[in-house]
Amino acid sequence: MMRNLMLVGTAVTRPDAVGSLYRLRDGGQWEPADGIPRDAAVQAITPHPTREGLVFAAARKGLYRSADAGETWEQIHVTDEQVQFWSVVVSPHDPDVLFLGTSPVGFYRSGDGGQTWAKCAAEHPERFDISFGGSRAMRIAFHPTDPQVLYAASEINGFLVSEDGGRSWRGEPDGLQALAKLPHLKNTELTDDDTEGMFDGHSVCTTPAKPDSVFYICRLGIFETTDRGKSFRDLEVGRYAPFTYTRDCRVVADDPKTLYACFSISSRSEAGALYRSEDLGESWQRADSAIEARSTIMGFGVHVTDPAGVVTVTRHGQVFYTLDGSQTWTERQLPEDAGDAFCGAIL
Repeated sequence: MMRNLMLVGTAVTRPDAVGSLYRLRDGGQWEPADGIPRDAAVQAITPHPTREGLVFAAARKGLYRSADAGETWEQIHVTDEQVQFWSVVVSPHDPDVLFLGTSPVGFYRSGDGGQTWAKCAAEHPERFDISFGGSRAMRIAFHPTDPQVLYAASEINGFLVSEDGGRSWRGEPDGLQALAKLPHLKNTELTDDDTEGMFDGHSVCTTPAKPDSVFYICRLGIFETTDRGKSFRDLEVGRYAPFTYTRDCRVVADDPKTLYACFSISSRSEAGALYRSEDLGESWQRADSAIEARSTIMGFGVHVTDPAGVVTVTRHGQVFYTLDGSQTWTERQLPEDAGDAFCGAIL
C-alpha cells in the first residue's frame, strides 16, 4: 500500500540550518520529524521492505527508527565509537538482518531487527587525503540470491566486497584502477591524483534480473561488474544524458529490469534529472522532463512495493515526486531553513 507520504533528510550545511528529517503527505505541508534533532544530519532513509510502517534513518549523529511510518522516531544505540552513519539497509534474505555503513568507512550488522549491533571487520585503508576527513560507506547492496555476498560503495574510496555475509569486508580496487587509466576517466577535484574520480563511489545497485551484476555509481557515471570488482564495464550514460555525475541508481519494485538513476553536472551545480532504463542500463530515457531541477539531484527513493512511487531531492531543497510512475510530477520546496537535502523516501 502506498501512503503518498514523502520523507526527506537534510544536513547542517550552513549556520542555523536544520539538518534533520522532514515529512510531507501529498497535498499537505512539510513537518519536521518528531524525535530527530535539528542537527542530526540525515544521510539515508530506508523503509523496511516487508514490515509496514517501519523506517530507519541513518544520520551523522545517530541511527533512528520509526514504527509508525515516520510519525515519531527513537534513537537506537549502535556503538560508543565516534562514527557517523551514512547508510542503512535491510537484507532481502532475512528481514531481521540490517547493515549500517559509517564514516570513517566501516560496517555494523544487526541480526535482531536493529535492536543490537556488532562491528564488522573492514580492510579498506584510506586512498586519498581528502578535505572533509575520512571516506564514508555511502551504500550497501546484497547479492540477490547469495546471502553471503554483499557490496558497498565508499565516497571517496571505491568499491568493497564481503563474501561472508557482511562480517568482513575488503576493498577491491583493481577494476577501478584499470578504468582510471583511460584518458576520459581521469578526474580530480579534491586531490592531485587523477584516479580520484573513479574512486568517488556514491552507490551500488543489484537486481534479481541479473544476479551476478553489480552497478557501481560514482562521479563519472555508472559501471557494471560481473566479477565482484576485478573488472568493470562503462555503461556510457553520457550517450543518453547531457551530464554524467551520478548519485544513485535503484531498481523499480516488481520490475527488476527497470532502473532509475539521477544525473547532474557535479556535486554543486544548477541542473539535474532523473532517468529511467528498461533494459538494465543499456539505454536511458529522461523520466522527469516535466520539471526543472535548479541544483544537483543528491538522491531519490522508490517505493518498496509500488512501482508508481518515486521521490527525488535536490541539494537546495526542491523535492519532486510522482505517484503514477513518472507520468506526472509534483514539486514541493523544503522550508527556507532546511539544510542541503541528501536523501528521500516514499511510503
